[in-house]
Amino acid sequence: MFETRAIPEAKPLKVLRRATIVFVIAFLCIGAMSTYRAWVQVRHLELRSDPVLHTGSIVETDVTSSARNGIAVRLELVQGAHAETLDLLKLRGNELGFFDPRSKQAGQRVSLTADHLGRFKPGEAILRATGTGGPEWGRTPPPVIREMKVQISK
Repeated sequence: MFETRAIPEAKPLKVLRRATIVFVIAFLCIGAMSTYRAWVQVRHLELRSDPVLHTGSIVETDVTSSARNGIAVRLELVQGAHAETLDLLKLRGNELGFFDPRSKQAGQRVSLTADHLGRFKPGEAILRATGTGGPEWGRTPPPVIREMKVQISK
């Protein structure tokens, strides 16, 4: 049953079989990395600001994306039931997202104006940065949220 072949395999067929095996293994490795990148689209999200917000305060976010798909980062100021979007950053994915493993980084910097803060009362509030990836394989990954308690002063 497990004896040697009666007719030896031709050399071009051996080369073709080995090349096919190498090709399939390479694609399986690329696919495994790409699967992880589709699952974890927002790799890092950081929110920075002064603890007391006033006119001229700077609010910054830094985001790192797996770049398999596009992501959006929404920066909001929330006080009780009142919430307003301060800025929206859209970061595109790589052109060949399946094959290109390079991540992308971006940041947004918002200088608060009297118009931004005029609709809020002085007191406690929450700064929130929400990073949302795009749908992959019928699944939209959960958003990555960073929050920071701040005081609004006028």
